[in-house]
Amino acid sequence: MDLASIAKLAAGTLALETGALTLLLSGDRTMYLAFWIAHAIASVPTALLMRRLLPAAMQRPARLALALAYALALVLPVLGAAGVLAAAWLARAWPARVQRLDHLRDAPKLEVFALTLDIEQRPDELPAGQVARMARDPARPRAQRIRAVLALREMAPRVAVPTLRSLLADPDEEIRLLAYSIVEVWERNLTAKLQAAMRELEGLRAEGAQGAQFARAAQQVAELQLEFVYQGLAQGDLRDFTMDQAKMYCRLALEATPAEPSLLMMHLRLSLALGAHEEAREMLLRLRATDASPTMWRPYAAELAWQERRYADVRQVLRPMRTEQVAPRLRPVVRVWSAHEEGGRDATPTAPAPLSAPATPPLHTAPEALV
Repeated sequence: MDLASIAKLAAGTLALETGALTLLLSGDRTMYLAFWIAHAIASVPTALLMRRLLPAAMQRPARLALALAYALALVLPVLGAAGVLAAAWLARAWPARVQRLDHLRDAPKLEVFALTLDIEQRPDELPAGQVARMARDPARPRAQRIRAVLALREMAPRVAVPTLRSLLADPDEEIRLLAYSIVEVWERNLTAKLQAAMRELEGLRAEGAQGAQFARAAQQVAELQLEFVYQGLAQGDLRDFTMDQAKMYCRLALEATPAEPSLLMMHLRLSLALGAHEEAREMLLRLRATDASPTMWRPYAAELAWQERRYADVRQVLRPMRTEQVAPRLRPVVRVWSAHEEGGRDATPTAPAPLSAPATPPLHTAPEALV
């Protein structure tokens, strides 16, 4: 707003407030109501003037800033406007100091088997993040948001489901229904696959099948159960129940093929996710006894030590690993613990600590130690 407009608002405010004060000072009690009516009208240009004089950052959101200025001008006829204008002048004269936190970084979290993906917190790191942000933005045109929601339908459910769930509370009914229909189709298709796999497993059990055939059927049921969690279709208590069911069917498959590395790895991941440390330790020992590559189970052994707060063991477990041997999202973890080890290289060397918890027998009592 230019100076001419500000001057016009100031002149109008002064004239209206002067007229209102004249009614108040007339001595006629019947003019008291007329004063408040005139003052309420005069508060409109006062609020506009107050808002325009505020710094740009304080003018948003526009409706709330204008409502606050009008309330102050109405309740405090002179002090409200004077106080806001004084605060605006101080805000312009002494801008707030922004504390720089660029030197701070979040340490990488040691979680090998991540079951959730918060794309809302990383909108620019994933290709789906920009589409998700467009779909959630109510300020965009409806047609553009609908195209964004339809684009989420073509993406992996694990990436798209968190955004679609947030859209179930969208104020636009069409957006809500579209998001719900997409999630329902995915859930219905996955449920149909799970029911078919369970029927196949029950048929094999009725026939008395054993060995690899029965193990593959039970493993398929466990994987489909876990897919509900992996895609974000199971939440809360249902998520825990689904993971328990997946672990139960994984146990059935392990009874048929006790030395299958893929089943041992699945049970290990589920045990860590559910906090069953003893079962996870058992799976690690059984994996060590097979011909499974140590690069498969060492990150999970480190996660077990991390969950049990045995931080020295984390370094010992990750020591033989190099960054090129692990997944990209685990490379920062290996680098952090390797750097920690190099920083303390001059200290007195200690014997490698076992992966077992303090209250349980150490792993080196097994035929071969994990570390």
